[in-house]
Amino acid sequence: MSELEDLRKEIEEIDENIIKLLSKRFQISQQIGKIKKEKGIPITDENRESKVKEKWITLARKYGIPESFVESFLTMIFSYSKLYQVNPKSKRRIVIIGYGGMARSLSSLFKISGQEVVITGRDLKKAEALSSEFNFVTMSVDSALKWGEIIISTLPPSAYFSDFMNETYKKIKAKIFMDITSSKAKIFKDIEDKSIKYNFMYLSIHPLFGPYLYPVGEKVVLIPSKTSTSIVRDIYEFFMDNGLVPLISSLEDHEKAMSVVQVLPHFYLLALSSSIQELSKELGIDFKKFETTNFREVYKIINRINEIKNVILEIQENNPYADKAREFGVRELNNLYTQLMGKKNDALHS
Repeated sequence: MSELEDLRKEIEEIDENIIKLLSKRFQISQQIGKIKKEKGIPITDENRESKVKEKWITLARKYGIPESFVESFLTMIFSYSKLYQVNPKSKRRIVIIGYGGMARSLSSLFKISGQEVVITGRDLKKAEALSSEFNFVTMSVDSALKWGEIIISTLPPSAYFSDFMNETYKKIKAKIFMDITSSKAKIFKDIEDKSIKYNFMYLSIHPLFGPYLYPVGEKVVLIPSKTSTSIVRDIYEFFMDNGLVPLISSLEDHEKAMSVVQVLPHFYLLALSSSIQELSKELGIDFKKFETTNFREVYKIINRINEIKNVILEIQENNPYADKAREFGVRELNNLYTQLMGKKNDALHS
């Protein structure tokens, strides 16, 4: 056997040991999940994750492993460890209206937690395509609403004023209804009024994560309406059991927070995206050949923003504090511009 083959055999043995150790780690994570459930502790423990990360980086430096590799690998370890900790107390009958990215994300979450899920919507072929991905069931809207206990609509804000939704509200008597929109100012009061009129429980939610699979450990905001105060604790525990970290908020605080964490960054990123393209054209340079590490990460975010640009613009239009957020954003850009130009002029005259 050649030296190369010997070394490859040694790597194969190491790889098997790595898999064995990962399996053991995930088994321990599963045991930890059971203890957390008994004590009512959320799956995500940010303090613990920070300490583990510090330890891994220390070990990486000790053994000459790139920190960037360790950080990327540890992110995956955290994510999959949380999957093993999901252990809900009971199954609920959940209906998801819609079949887009967020419907797929929530479906993946409910799949690993073993929930009973029906996916429906106006286009049953699209609903069936998503259902088949997770081995769920598709029903007509009427049948799904009769069957379900928790109804989660993943439709865009404009859809809530459609004839389709007006008919849907009439058929969810005594059920729990949720929307997942990012900006709720225009729809919350309308749905709340409908919940009073048609006798269903409306609890608005906002998953604070994008349309990706298995979002265990991520946060979800719960915004109670007049008709859902009695079920807030139940839904809080439901989401915690299914691997999310629930936060209870008023509508006003939610909209204010979203103006800071969504409206303002998205405003900058959309402007940055177009500025990068226009400046590179003006200078006649292919900037991608010269990407720094930080720029590459920022540009990934810009590309994700552009992929959901319609949603981003909808948030800009609907958030009641958006004008103020953009006003502050432009003001601070101008302040920075003035500061930098002032230093440049001082340097020229010194």
